[in-house]
Amino acid sequence: MLEADVRDLLQLAESVPAMLAVFDATSLRCVYTNTRYAQLGQQTPAQIVGRTLADILGPDVSAMVLPHAHRAIATNLPVNYTRTINDSTGLRHIEVSFVPVKESSRLYVLANDISKHRLAEQALEQSMSRLHKFMAASEEGIAFHIDGMITDVNQALLRMLGYANDEMVGHSTLEFVPESEHERVKLVIAAGDEIAYESSALHKTRGAIPVEFIVRDILWAGVKQRMVIVRDISERKATLERIRFLALNDSLSGLPNRAALDEHLRALINAKPLAGFAVLFLDVDQLKRINDSLGHAAGDSLLKETADRLARLCAAENALDQDAWLSRIGGDEFVLTLRNPEETTLESFVSRIEASFDAPFFLSGRKIKASASIGVAVFPEDGDDSNQLLKNADAAMYAAKASGRRTVRYFDQALARAADAMLEIEQDLASAIQTSQFELFYQPIMSSDGRELISAEALLRWNHPHRGLIMPNEFIHIAEESNLFLPIGQWVLEHALREVKEWKALGWEHARVAVNLSNNEVRADDFVTEIIASLSRAAVAGEHLELELTERMLMSQDHVIRDSLLRLQHEGIKLSIDDFGTGYSSLSRLSALPIDTLKIDQSFVAELPDSHTALAIVTALLQLCRGLSIDVVAEGVERADQRDCLQLLGCDAMQGFLFSRPMKASDFKRWLCELLSDDDLNQPRIVRHRRRT
Repeated sequence: MLEADVRDLLQLAESVPAMLAVFDATSLRCVYTNTRYAQLGQQTPAQIVGRTLADILGPDVSAMVLPHAHRAIATNLPVNYTRTINDSTGLRHIEVSFVPVKESSRLYVLANDISKHRLAEQALEQSMSRLHKFMAASEEGIAFHIDGMITDVNQALLRMLGYANDEMVGHSTLEFVPESEHERVKLVIAAGDEIAYESSALHKTRGAIPVEFIVRDILWAGVKQRMVIVRDISERKATLERIRFLALNDSLSGLPNRAALDEHLRALINAKPLAGFAVLFLDVDQLKRINDSLGHAAGDSLLKETADRLARLCAAENALDQDAWLSRIGGDEFVLTLRNPEETTLESFVSRIEASFDAPFFLSGRKIKASASIGVAVFPEDGDDSNQLLKNADAAMYAAKASGRRTVRYFDQALARAADAMLEIEQDLASAIQTSQFELFYQPIMSSDGRELISAEALLRWNHPHRGLIMPNEFIHIAEESNLFLPIGQWVLEHALREVKEWKALGWEHARVAVNLSNNEVRADDFVTEIIASLSRAAVAGEHLELELTERMLMSQDHVIRDSLLRLQHEGIKLSIDDFGTGYSSLSRLSALPIDTLKIDQSFVAELPDSHTALAIVTALLQLCRGLSIDVVAEGVERADQRDCLQLLGCDAMQGFLFSRPMKASDFKRWLCELLSDDDLNQPRIVRHRRRT
């Protein structure tokens, strides 16, 4: 029987959540249990009281539990242990305490269900295990720290920074970032925010490396810590730098490109304090000729060697405290800048650029001489923004090229007006065909006695709505540079062939029109096909057409051009070289080309009969052409003494004001009708005009 106060205490135990039982310390028989303890074994208190602990637990569980009870009684000290129960509610973790009371010879048993706590511990252990596995497997560096003191790191971070574990754990995070980043790291630690930012970390031997820090809080082992993921972004930075390099640098030479030039010019213009600078626009003169004759690989070699020479020049200038800068903006064009250029300094710099081309270039095993044309504009006098400066330097360069290449031209207002006029012409050319602004004039090519009409040359004129009649020399080169000449050339050919049909209808049986070709047309892929198609559309035979080419078109050794000319000649089309003597081509090239007629340039004719040099040149040309069975026409014959001299030398076909000025199509037809009244027009021709075999 329990004492009254104990009984009251045990009755109170019925209302508390703990599982409680009291056993006799000698017999280990239950003298009291609350309902919760009885329910632990799925029994009632009545079924428990009076039974021994061994009976209540059964033999298997007793073998595990009784030693704890005996030890508590023997030592008179509390003994704790934990066991698991698998009942209808599932697996449960029970923490049991045996508390002996020697004075009353009682053994109190207190049991608590700690399943939730144990599951939480297991989850934490599993989480920590997973975290350790993640840290071990991660290729990214990971560190934990508390208030800036490192508590753990993974192997990836140790490999990344070159340290051993004990060289990082227990040390301050500030030891592993550059001093310049200390304040920023302190602010991140103090703020406690989740953040990602780029910074630097200190490698043990290599110094600072670019990294990205990703920082967040994490509860680990019951302690709030900061987890830092460290990513090495060296490769990313290198890739971005490479992308930026490709975006701002020329792939062939490695020099800054047009985009970089724009940035550079803006920086110079916006510099404080404001300082003057010169823009030098350089164009390599011989690139196209080298590409055509030696191939584009040789042309690329020329450009790379030019870039190297100019880069060395700029480096030498910078060593002398002259701020020189170089870029390649495409093709054969380079742009240099020179800061604070005094007049003498700038002239000296330009002279050194010219001198850099003195040494020959070695291309494809050949020694080649090259030169450059240079245009110069100065900020702010010649423009206060980058576009204007480049435009004006470009205009000066074109003026230098037009004056004979291998020269320098400084920008002035006359060039500005010329550049604006060229731009206006280019813009107007685009609509000139559609609005029927072009017109063909015709100038006859006559026998030297003026009685026989051999052919007529079609000469293009532009009836500009505001500027009046414009001669070809004012717009043809602009049309060629802006790729507008192909449609213009097609228009000329079709209208000239249309006139031939009308001339034949008037009675000129052997009518032939000479049409000048541009370099753009000769280089076009469908050059021959388009000419033959034009003849077919006009229903005109090839013998009524003569195509005039310049020496410069034929200077290339390109076999494609020769094959094209042979195809045209096979169609009966006559081929002539216009302005011969101005292109500096080899006379030996004539024998390799399918040429029917050679036209002596008027610059030689103008000096006849007084110039011994002109006499010698014309005599040599006539003798050469006779040997090659090539017909000859003298251009620009304006005086009778010129005609007489040419006749004595053996030239029997001429063109010039002495015979007729160029005429409009309607005027030419009237002139032709008058000439047709002569019986000699359709007689056998005096001038030899046979094709070589």
